[in-house]
Amino acid sequence: MNTIAIHRHHSGYSLVEIMVGMTIGLLGLMVIAQVLSISQDSNRTTSSGGNAQQNGALALLAIERDIRQSGYGMNVSQNLGCQVVGTDSSTGREVRFLFTPAVITQGLDTAPDVIQLTYSNASMVTSPSALMQTMANADADYVVSNRFGFTVNDLVVAAAPGQDCDLAQITATPGNPYQNNITHAATARYRGSQIYSSGAQIYNMGKSPASNRYSIVDGGLQVFSEITGEAELIADGIVDLQADYGINLDADTENTVDEYRASPDLDGNGVVSWDEWEKVIAVRVALVSRSGKKETANVTTELPSWTGGVFSNVSNLADWQQYRYRVFETTVVIRNILWKPPA
Repeated sequence: MNTIAIHRHHSGYSLVEIMVGMTIGLLGLMVIAQVLSISQDSNRTTSSGGNAQQNGALALLAIERDIRQSGYGMNVSQNLGCQVVGTDSSTGREVRFLFTPAVITQGLDTAPDVIQLTYSNASMVTSPSALMQTMANADADYVVSNRFGFTVNDLVVAAAPGQDCDLAQITATPGNPYQNNITHAATARYRGSQIYSSGAQIYNMGKSPASNRYSIVDGGLQVFSEITGEAELIADGIVDLQADYGINLDADTENTVDEYRASPDLDGNGVVSWDEWEKVIAVRVALVSRSGKKETANVTTELPSWTGGVFSNVSNLADWQQYRYRVFETTVVIRNILWKPPA
């Protein structure tokens, strides 16, 4: 039997076909890579925008909360604006703040403003007690008309017309409920230096009062406690802060804001009197949150603005037009001023 051999021709891809296939594949990879790059860039923009919104909301919430609390425990108008001075003996640091709910320090030129908010956290007594006898020295007991609510470790502010206010801390109270001595010995953490005459007012500020200063530090909102000396970053990416006082010019009983001003110095004499501080019934505040992502091209053509004007400090930031911004603003009533007894 004869065997017939069948030979088949086997052929692969030619070099040209391989090169064409590789070229098509590379083009496809380039398109995919570009689509992914655009998608990721869009995601980064969205994510950084979301972070900016969250940071701005948290920053404004912190300030708003303290404005609502400000002024608690400051029930006698004639002592508003007193300069409180004390010494933190644990560090030797001098403690200084104005005895008034809200103080706005206007930034120089286009710099951000600074807001300081002060309030008591006393749980039982919000009205001051009168000093019944003149002190023999700065460490002498406060002998008051009624020491109800004053307890050991409470901080107190002593105030009298024509004097700085003292910040001191209670170290002892008598066991006899009919004795009204309040001891603030030299061993206390917070010590004052003033000697007060009969008739001065002693305010109970509670164990953890607040005098919180909000400011822009290194591109974020920082709060500094004037009482404890501690600083905390509230939110990153906050690049400007502006605020105005809401003033009830005619002091009417309707308690409406007649005008917003940068200063409560209504008569322009350079000194804010207690009755001018009393007319501050609200704070209008706004801040700018910046996205963390720097775009490749300009995406912002105009400076952010709010009801009170333009955030000019933004223009001082490097490449400011290549970032996106979000403005947050609110007006908060200082309710503790409205609720206090008449002067």
